[in-house]
Amino acid sequence: MAVDSYQCWYPVEIRIRDLDPLAHVNNTVHFIYFEEARGFYFDQLKPWLSPWPPDDEDPIPPNPRIQTGPYGPRYGMLVKEVTCTYLFPLTRGDRAEVGIKVSQIGNTSFLMDHIIRDRHQPERLFATGRSVMVWCNYLTGRPHPVPLVLRSAIEQLEQQSFPPKNS
Repeated sequence: MAVDSYQCWYPVEIRIRDLDPLAHVNNTVHFIYFEEARGFYFDQLKPWLSPWPPDDEDPIPPNPRIQTGPYGPRYGMLVKEVTCTYLFPLTRGDRAEVGIKVSQIGNTSFLMDHIIRDRHQPERLFATGRSVMVWCNYLTGRPHPVPLVLRSAIEQLEQQSFPPKNS
């Protein structure tokens, strides 16, 4: 895994409540760290997303299974799958960070790779993971094509191209 290919790093604050009885970070907490890093990643995209989303979205009857409220967002991401491979125990004294990147963009979804490493010894890896994110129309509950402006923002942050796939 090429650690130097990650453009975005989120510093992890290991909390007492994250620990199991052996003083290791509980295995479920790694998923919280991944989630926090995903939020941080999308915050980093804001400079490229300022004119988006448009206000002129056409009305679509809401899906009763998805509660967004009358003024809530119409589009957004849903997590389809998250995996984690544990490599080395993480403890309270460790100073960790989560690297996160988009490794692939499809028509309606994208893959995000995660890596948890030591901030002071970057070669010391604690865990790796992957998230499958689906871009969704919240009102219909169906996948929707990843917007070009979002694809472009990701390309700017990742410093690489993700051309749309013809399907």
